[in-house]
Amino acid sequence: MLKYQRFEYIKFINLIIISGINKLKNIKLSTPINIGKGSRIFSYDSVISGIGSCFAQYIMEYFQSLDFNTKYNPNGIVYNAVSIAKSLDHVVNEKIYDPKCFINHNSLWHSWEHHGSFSNSNLNRLKSKINKTRTEFKKKLADSDLFILTPSSSVVYCLESEGIITANCHKYPGKNFKTKVLRTEANFAALSDCISSIREVNKHCLIVITLSPVRHYPGNLILNAKSKANLLSAIHQCIDKFENTEYFPAYEILLDELRDYRFYNVDMLHPTDLAREIIINRFISTYFSPDCITAINKKKKQLKASQHRTNNSIF
Repeated sequence: MLKYQRFEYIKFINLIIISGINKLKNIKLSTPINIGKGSRIFSYDSVISGIGSCFAQYIMEYFQSLDFNTKYNPNGIVYNAVSIAKSLDHVVNEKIYDPKCFINHNSLWHSWEHHGSFSNSNLNRLKSKINKTRTEFKKKLADSDLFILTPSSSVVYCLESEGIITANCHKYPGKNFKTKVLRTEANFAALSDCISSIREVNKHCLIVITLSPVRHYPGNLILNAKSKANLLSAIHQCIDKFENTEYFPAYEILLDELRDYRFYNVDMLHPTDLAREIIINRFISTYFSPDCITAINKKKKQLKASQHRTNNSIF
């Protein structure tokens, strides 16, 4: 009798365990973003160029590390759509920057339209680097099959003395700037100008617009949400208006699909290497051919082996 009761008890416990396992199988631990294949599929020979925020910089550096033919950010990292549009306008039309764009601060010459990586103690060397980078980028843009455009913020800093929106403040005293949030209409106009500039030198490339998922205003998340919302709405207006232009949901993948702080760095703002690799792998699976993906994976293994030997892995 005791053996029978023990058997029935064990049978009952096993049923509970099996039932629990079956329930767990049906539990969704994330909300996946459904992404179809892109309208065009690219190969390892495809030429890729891009412009935008630090997230755009990461994407392009990733492709460069895999030996793709790339060129990106002719002005360095740029966050707002107006500054990106001005950058592309100067590239495409080979414009020389106005003298008021340059300032000497903290013993360095800076450009209001360029990232601090361009800054130099010598103004002529700064201008020379700007012109060289602009020329190289235009050549690559003309040959590109894929162009990645990644704005990040609607918040801009206007230099009151010159009445211009700056791409970078270069740690200049804050009292000289006025902060402004671009409305959807202003973002749409700037992004439209970006697309028009690209089309002046390249009629055929696929333009993929992404919104950087990095939060820029941790002390004011309401401002951050407003900034992103205005920009996101403008992006989708552009997708609806312009042919051969698509949206890739990097923003939604991080915020909705990977909504867990383990996917953020210690600053709780920037995605971890794992999160960024998940996003870029989704991008690759969307826009690249099976043969190309196989070649990419092979290259990544080679890089891992090489970096393992130097104990400094990048993947």
